Amino acid sequence: MNRYLIVALTDLEYKIIKNLNTVEGEGGEKLRTLLRLYLSTRPELRSSEYTLRRSENKKEIEEILQHVWDAYEDTDYPVENWNEDKINRLTGDLVEINALAEICQDVFMPANKFRTLFKMLLHDIATESRDMDEYSAACMATIQLVMEFGNGVMSKETIRDGTILINEGWMFTYATAMKRAREFMKNRKMFPAAQIPVPEH
Repeated sequence: MNRYLIVALTDLEYKIIKNLNTVEGEGGEKLRTLLRLYLSTRPELRSSEYTLRRSENKKEIEEILQHVWDAYEDTDYPVENWNEDKINRLTGDLVEINALAEICQDVFMPANKFRTLFKMLLHDIATESRDMDEYSAACMATIQLVMEFGNGVMSKETIRDGTILINEGWMFTYATAMKRAREFMKNRKMFPAAQIPVPEH
């Protein structure tokens, strides 16, 4: 849904915006572009920036998410069915886009930036979609980040397989921790601790 804002600008403000050659668009479109630029430069607004991108790419992300779960129909661990060449090639692709980092020879783990953003996105997605299970939220977060880090050059198949590899190797740990925390809080609400009577003296 689009919402329209009417903004009153002084002549000088309008002139400045109109002459911003580094900002794409005409008129109000420049204001929209400026908003996005502002979001991208403010760490405290990074969550909003990724929420906006996730909304714009919702259809593609959900399509790849379905492909990820399709891979689990016949096995609990799809990676076990991949040959070494496929894993090495996929790992190399993920290192190239800085999603994975090689910490020593042939030992990899998610790069610090990727891991930090993943935890933020996992929280945001799980909060936005209360009906979504934690593992689907983790997959959606990883899909979005692999798409972002890949900057549009990775195929849907590579994004799917990269998501499976990263989540099975490392990121499902966060989803499991979130699931346990939610279950703990739910049980705590359902069964509050009984008050222990204080003996009379």
